[in-house]
Formats: sequence, C-alpha cells, structure tokens
Amino acid sequence: MKLDAKDFKHLQWAIAFLVLMVMAGAGSVWSTLQLKKSSEAAFKQASAARLDIQTKLARAREEQQELLDKMGRFQALKDRGYIGAEQRLDWVEAIARIKVARRIFKLDYEFAPQRPADSSLLPGGAKAGGFEIMASQMRMQIQLLHEAELLAFLAELRNAVQALVHVRSCTIERIAPTTADRGINAQIKAECTLEWITLKEGK
Repeated sequence: MKLDAKDFKHLQWAIAFLVLMVMAGAGSVWSTLQLKKSSEAAFKQASAARLDIQTKLARAREEQQELLDKMGRFQALKDRGYIGAEQRLDWVEAIARIKVARRIFKLDYEFAPQRPADSSLLPGGAKAGGFEIMASQMRMQIQLLHEAELLAFLAELRNAVQALVHVRSCTIERIAPTTADRGINAQIKAECTLEWITLKEGK
C-alpha cells in the first residue's frame, strides 16, 4: 500500500500526538529517575544523621556512666577520710591500739614531713584533677612472733586509719635466740617504709 501526500496530511496530527506521548513518557521516566535519586540521597542523609545521633547518644551515656563511677569513687575516698588534712593524731592512736591489741613486742616509728607524692609512687605526677596527692613517709621497726603477724598488722592498720597506707619496702630478719631467753619472745624483726597517702584540694 502506498501513501501519498494527502494520506500524510491526514496522519500528521496522529504522528504529532505520538511524538508528544513519547516525549511525555520520556519526561516521566526522567522525573521518576530523578525522584528516585533524590529519595536515595535523602535516605542516606537520614541514615547518616540517625547513626550520628545514636553514636553521640551512646557516647553521652558512656560519659554519664564514667562520671557516676568517678563520683562514686570520690565519695568512697571522702567517706574513708582520704580527702582533706591528714589526721596524724588519729594515726598515732590507731597504731597504739593495734600494738596493745596484738601484743606486739616492740614497735618504733617516725613520720617524715608531708610532701607531694613523688614520681616513684605516681609516675604521672601528684596532680589529680583539682587535687594534689600527698604522702607522709613512715619508717617503722617492729618485732613479732612470725611473718603472718606483720601482714595482719598492716591489714588492720589500713582498715583503721583515714589514709591509703602503701608499703614501699620491708626487710625481715630472724632474731637469734640467746640462752637467757625464756618463755615466748619475738622471733622476727622487720624494718619497713610506709607511705601514708591522702588527697589535698588544689588552690
């Protein structure tokens, strides 16, 4: 079948309509693709924002828990009397009580002046937030029946005083018995260096 000019004249509106439909369809497809891209980009941004919020929330919870832990430790130190001026008179009285209660044969000691804790105790320095870590060194000579009594004495001392008692060094020797010894006598002697640690508020 052959089409002449008259037939094309009749079909031109149909062809034009078809072209318009194709263009409209292509435009719809393009718009849909652009909308999809925009939606994907918005979804990614929303996901990233949500992840960022969740991360910040988790960090905030960790910081809150860390703060609560620090507050708990601070309160425990305060309750034990580690914070504030050292209570040397109380320390001396506690030592005297323990000596009598445990029937220690001999106990001599001497406290040095209080000072900031040195690097051998705290490699990071004596500063701790708004506090300064202070130490009072005590040199002690003690005579006992056996080593377990020394450990028991130190444990009771730590529980009885308002300070953190740190044993820097301790040397133990046997006491040689003599023929004049009768009854129960000290069997060992120890020389110890203790650090009595407290916290002082910074200026």
